[in-house]
This record gives sequence, C-alpha cells and structure tokens, in this order.
Amino acid sequence: MAACAHQRRLVLAPGAVCAVSFSADIAAFAQKAGTSLDETVRSVTAELFIGIVTSTPVDTGRAKGNWQVTVGLPASGETERQDDTPRGSIGAEMAATCNNDIGGAGSVTYLTNNLPYIIPLEEGHSDQAAPGAMVRGNFERVTSIVENAARRNRV
Repeated sequence: MAACAHQRRLVLAPGAVCAVSFSADIAAFAQKAGTSLDETVRSVTAELFIGIVTSTPVDTGRAKGNWQVTVGLPASGETERQDDTPRGSIGAEMAATCNNDIGGAGSVTYLTNNLPYIIPLEEGHSDQAAPGAMVRGNFERVTSIVENAARRNRV
C-alpha cells in the first residue's frame, strides 16, 4: 500500500481504492464564496474523479470503464462497462457516473477500480502514461481545483 500525505490523504491499496479527504479546503472556500458546501464538494469531487478517469491509459477501454463511484463503501467487483474514448477524454456514461453518483458534504465518496492490473497502470506499466499519472497526478491538483472554483466565484 502506498500513501501520499501532504495535508490531505491518498491511500492506494489493492483494488485501487482512492479515498480523499480535502474537506478543510472545501469548507474554507464555501464559507468565503457563500455557496452551498454540498454543491462545492460535489463539484470539486467530480472534477477530481473525471481527471482520474480521463488520465487512464486506453487499450481496450476496460480499465477506464471500470472506475466505479460509490458513497459510503468502496465498490466490490468489476463492471463490464468499457470506455474506449481516447486518453484525455471521457465517454458519456463515465461522465454521468462521475458527476451524478457522488455524495455531498459529510459523506465519503469512493472512486474504485478493482481490475487486477489497475495498480500496475498507476505505477507506469503503460507507455501511454507516466507513473502516477492517473490518481497521484490528479490528487496533486486538489488545491488548484478549489482555488479555480474560488476564482470562478470571485472569492
């Protein structure tokens, strides 16, 4: 299990469970912006998850299509869904999953991929992406995502 801790928590474990905690950044932004904390959490979470999905290398589309969004508990098992859109883009079904299946403030939302080769892909076992390009690279953008949301709302 690898962990990356700056002021947030990222845990990659077998099954590539990505549980993130950036509620302090979101709460500060929402208070300043006067927007709904729930709406802000959903927006930032969706942007993070879409970033991870669009960064997933594509061969057959199985790895990209197997990202699952759940609230409360990580997903178990694999899906038959495929997203063979090129790296850097996202199919309509995956976009809907990343935008609609997320929880709001006070809930834990998981982005899980249970394919046996997802961790090797994250570690760079594809010539399409550098090591850490999917999860770690996007997780490093959380502060930037929140700051951009603040600028959009003139905070």
